[in-house]
Amino acid sequence: MMYSLLDDPLLRVRLPDNTVQGQSLPQILHRLTQDNILSFEALQAHQQQAWHSFLVQLAAMAVARETGGTPPDTVAPWRDALVGLADGDEAAWHLVVADESRPAFFQSPVPEGSLDDAGYKADVPTPDQLDVLITSKSHDVKARRIRHPDPEHWIYAVVTLQTMEGFLGRGNYGVVRMNGGFGNRPLVGLSPDLSWADHFKRDVDVLLNERNTLSERYTLNGPALLWTRPWDGAKDSAIPLADCDPYFLEICRRIRFQEDNGDLVCWRANTKGQRVDAPDSLNGDTGDPWTPIEKSGGKALTLPGEGFTYDRLQNIVFAGEYAPPPALQFRDSDDGHMYVVARALVRGQGKTEGLHHRIVPVPDSASGWLRKKSRREKLGERARDRVEMMDEVRRTVLYPAIGTLLGGGDTDAIEFDDVSPWLDAFDRAVDARFFEALWASVDLDDTEARRHWESLLWEEAQVQFDDAKDHAPSTATRYWKARSSARTIFHGSARDTLKYAFTDSESSSSKPANSSPTSESNVPRP
Repeated sequence: MMYSLLDDPLLRVRLPDNTVQGQSLPQILHRLTQDNILSFEALQAHQQQAWHSFLVQLAAMAVARETGGTPPDTVAPWRDALVGLADGDEAAWHLVVADESRPAFFQSPVPEGSLDDAGYKADVPTPDQLDVLITSKSHDVKARRIRHPDPEHWIYAVVTLQTMEGFLGRGNYGVVRMNGGFGNRPLVGLSPDLSWADHFKRDVDVLLNERNTLSERYTLNGPALLWTRPWDGAKDSAIPLADCDPYFLEICRRIRFQEDNGDLVCWRANTKGQRVDAPDSLNGDTGDPWTPIEKSGGKALTLPGEGFTYDRLQNIVFAGEYAPPPALQFRDSDDGHMYVVARALVRGQGKTEGLHHRIVPVPDSASGWLRKKSRREKLGERARDRVEMMDEVRRTVLYPAIGTLLGGGDTDAIEFDDVSPWLDAFDRAVDARFFEALWASVDLDDTEARRHWESLLWEEAQVQFDDAKDHAPSTATRYWKARSSARTIFHGSARDTLKYAFTDSESSSSKPANSSPTSESNVPRP
């Protein structure tokens, strides 16, 4: 057995004094409870979610099952707890185990007797060809970038693969914690700070508090590390979901590592079914502490390529169409400033559609509102009204006005694709200010809050309309007609749609402070 995560300092971490030290897995768990890990040096951006979830699930199971419900305050009990979760077999925490009848780290025993007999192939030469990224374009993350990998590169890659991967063709099935083979596993939760340690400790507490609520769906002392059980890849060898621990660490692929002249070689084999036997009707609703669940259909969130837009995120935070996961629910101990943290690697058919990571600061004043159900519901209703208002500005103000500019004054010549660059820019501008403006409204009455929001929309709409006037193509013969008609539509529609943004002391032609001072009179005639 080689490369022990229990004892060898395989994982380099940066400490608060800015030094870098290699650590074992028990040392890392201990340090995270002591607030003294700044970063994991070899961890890539798309692997951070998988690594955080792995550490939290592992720690929660270890504390609940092996340490009496309290996190250990020294390294040795953490080590004993990890061995206990592996049914006493330390081989489960080694990256290379020559005896293929025993488990290795995220590698199931091979019941066929040998890799050759089981149909394994050594066709994964580097760690970045093992995990979940699928790349094709010249500017994407390159495959086979890590020419001389260390064990830690393989560790992060195998954790990401086994806990985050979906369907990738026949014989390559995905994890059960997502809605379908082409779905993804999102992470949405709260953290008191953006450090690894604070996020880790809060999520461990959440999982420990939620554990008993999952007892009807799972077996509290069931299999915790699914790679410790033999797996021949057959459909009838799948482990029933209900038999597992609520926070089980799953695997989805048959792989084994061997060492060849100092280098690690990864062998893999196809399977005929998933490792975990779960009904299709489950739709990814496994009780995962970070996954929002659609209220109407009971489906786990599959994040689309647009990512965590303000509309989608407010729908989750305020329990609109989605039930917030336990990690996103405010608790009595969540005092002061908090952060909403949202991550997901969006998968597609034969491609990756983006790594999405959004952080939304929640100030003290808003945190107090979100902890109380009645106030949270009121704020959620305000958020939904603001989304609808923003959409109305797009449809009734910007779209016809800019479309008229592009159509040379002809309102019937509007094409959505031509107008979309300005509508998309408006979306992005509002997205960047949505939550900050919402939190700032918590102490305002409804009328004042609406006035502030409509003023913000009016400001951003003017920026886009002015930009369209400066850059939209137009023929010389219809130039002035287009501008005059568009301006009339823009200001008239804005006054009808954004009534609270206009007062007696304001002019409908007022511009935001950051807009250009151009006017109709100083635009040269073409």
